[in-house]
Amino acid sequence: MGSPGSVEAEIHVTGRVQGVGFRPFIYRLAVRHGLRGYVINLGDAGVEAVVEGQTENVETFVKSIQAEAPPVSEIKGIHSSYRPYRDRFTEFVINRSRNGKEAVSGIFPPDIGICPDCIRDMEDKRGRWFEYPFTACAWCGPRFTGVRSLPYDRERTHLDAFPMCRHCLSDYKNPLNRRFDAQGITCSICGPQMSLLDASGAEIKVDDVFAESAKLLREGSIVAIKGIGGFHLAVLATEDNTVAKLRTRKNRPYQPFALMAPDIAAIKCFASPDTYESKALVSWQKPIVLVEKKGNDISDLVAPGLSRVGVMLPYTGIQVMLFRRLGGPALVMTSGNRSGLPMAITNEGALSDLGSVADYFLVHNREIVNRCDDTLMRVNEGQVAFVRRSRGYVPDPVEIPLKKGLSFAVGTEQNNAASVMLDGRCYQTQYIGDITNLETLEYEKSAIYGMRDLLRITRNPDVIACDQHPGYMTSQLAGVISQETGAQITRSQHHHAHIVSVCAENGIKPDESVVGIVLDGAGYGPDGAIWGGEVLISTYFDYKRVGQLEYLPMPGGDLCALYPYRMLISSLSTVMGDDELRDITENHIEEALPNGFEENDIILKQSRTLNVLKTSSSGRLLDSIASLLGLTYLRTYEGEPAMRLESFAEKGDPEIVKYSTEIENNKDIYELKTANMLKYLIDNKNRLKREDIAAFGQKYLADGISTIAIEVAKSEHIRTIAISGGVLVNRYISRQIIKKIHNNELDVLINNKIPLGDGGSSVGQNCIALASVI
Repeated sequence: MGSPGSVEAEIHVTGRVQGVGFRPFIYRLAVRHGLRGYVINLGDAGVEAVVEGQTENVETFVKSIQAEAPPVSEIKGIHSSYRPYRDRFTEFVINRSRNGKEAVSGIFPPDIGICPDCIRDMEDKRGRWFEYPFTACAWCGPRFTGVRSLPYDRERTHLDAFPMCRHCLSDYKNPLNRRFDAQGITCSICGPQMSLLDASGAEIKVDDVFAESAKLLREGSIVAIKGIGGFHLAVLATEDNTVAKLRTRKNRPYQPFALMAPDIAAIKCFASPDTYESKALVSWQKPIVLVEKKGNDISDLVAPGLSRVGVMLPYTGIQVMLFRRLGGPALVMTSGNRSGLPMAITNEGALSDLGSVADYFLVHNREIVNRCDDTLMRVNEGQVAFVRRSRGYVPDPVEIPLKKGLSFAVGTEQNNAASVMLDGRCYQTQYIGDITNLETLEYEKSAIYGMRDLLRITRNPDVIACDQHPGYMTSQLAGVISQETGAQITRSQHHHAHIVSVCAENGIKPDESVVGIVLDGAGYGPDGAIWGGEVLISTYFDYKRVGQLEYLPMPGGDLCALYPYRMLISSLSTVMGDDELRDITENHIEEALPNGFEENDIILKQSRTLNVLKTSSSGRLLDSIASLLGLTYLRTYEGEPAMRLESFAEKGDPEIVKYSTEIENNKDIYELKTANMLKYLIDNKNRLKREDIAAFGQKYLADGISTIAIEVAKSEHIRTIAISGGVLVNRYISRQIIKKIHNNELDVLINNKIPLGDGGSSVGQNCIALASVI
């Protein structure tokens, strides 16, 4: 029963098309083009649409799916097939599924920043959403932080206590409305409400809590603000005294604070984001992006000693309203937690944990189901370098080449995130942080099991993955989960996991060899040393160490990371005599070491003992150079000396320092010699500019380690070099390594879907473990 000029088409769309208003979008598109048929949800298989109508209209409809898709969707494929017109439909409808039940997807979107349409709704004085801070639609609003279980229905979210009013219900049922089938919709009639409390928990009765909060902030108060994934601590970023007060109360002397600004124009008053950084800032994920500082509009105390500052744009109606009342260019917006503990997520918990820090609390009565910190990233040469991957990206999976099996990985101990791997997809948990106490360890366990439950996994894992380090609390957690599930444990070497994480996200097959460069602060080596500047030949199954930074003594272990001048002295002790070393460092010892010359003598003695701990850490090398230049003598937060060095080096020219790269082959392992280089720098410190020394130190590391990797790749006939590790967030070092590899006509892979640092390790652990058992 054909009809001239008419056709029927079946279209399958795959990707992130669940929970983002995709079916209503298809409905409106079909109606606009005068088509009949249906659209259904296929769960993990995507969305299916069958349409009939004029051939030209059908073809335009198919093209428009990709061109006009909701911005938060992510289409991976559109497959269409045409067949003769049969006049089967009288209208276009949205079906739940073929059997009348909703198809459940294991994919659901992350939290989505408030969309421009909802912001416009908040500006409409005639509407129910005028200045309503919980305004959302099918295209934006909380997802991961508000869902308890799947399927993603209102009764399984944080809005179960807020039944829809008749107006919201009407919008919810209308497929032409962008709030159709949106589980997170609510309005000023039926939704959550804000309140303002003092530090004792007493409510402050005011007509406009945002105006009052803005007034308190302008007066210099610290305000704790409840958001979608936890609390922030906010102060004016323009005033030294308010930022200093927050630093004192939070016991955070130098670690940089994140900022929030109302819009890109405000950011450009105090920073210079490039095109790629600006694109990341305005994306629906709304991450914190590290951008170059400029001018004096914000306090120097926000990011002391650093050339970059982390900034984000408002992603909730709460933040939009606060900036409307505030009028300032930026607020400090730092995580609301006590040092070392997870971020507060309940009003009671915030008052208890932050009562000695915050003066006031801007809170609401909507539950936070899943704690979730802000994502922090840098954009290097247009490529994302995650420092931490969390809100806006979790629980988006990373596709990996291992297509069968289930495993859990607990990660490491610093900047941690765990992960669950299921049948070719790796789901990282939200950012957990440093695992240094039982509270954070319990948070990680609940995050792993929470991800398991959200993915509707009902069987036990095939394997549990963890680091080889015997002292890690996460390794102990792996043992607990193993006992609870009966799954065996596979322990992986720290830097092997880094390299495999790069391979996995880039689709490298498990048995394919790559040369790997790993640059970071610390990882437990099988020889008992602390690794951190490594060249490996690696597959998922095994690795071979073929290059490293020279082993240097590390007396006192982590004390050398805490006091970087200690690391410098112990490094120089391998190439200098005690008297010479005392003479060249005597003007700095009292300031650089807590116990002065007495401690210096102990360091020299311990450095020369046979059983002293050794390290090949690139992080400790950069720390040593930073302390040599007097940039810092005490590390107050992870990575501080190296971060200060990078900022300082931006003013220098590495080519001014004339010192050749020194590489030796020691028992078939290439060694980049570093002690002699440090001696040269300290000997010539007064002749050379400090900025040039800083720039040279980074170049020496990048050129030396890449030279080793390139030599190994060529000799072993391997085309691909994979690079990973927290040091590679440094733009100069990563760019220099990549450039040198490309100049040698080799391929280079780097993490850009997961963190370069330890936050990405769990992905590599999972792949190593699962490859060993399937």
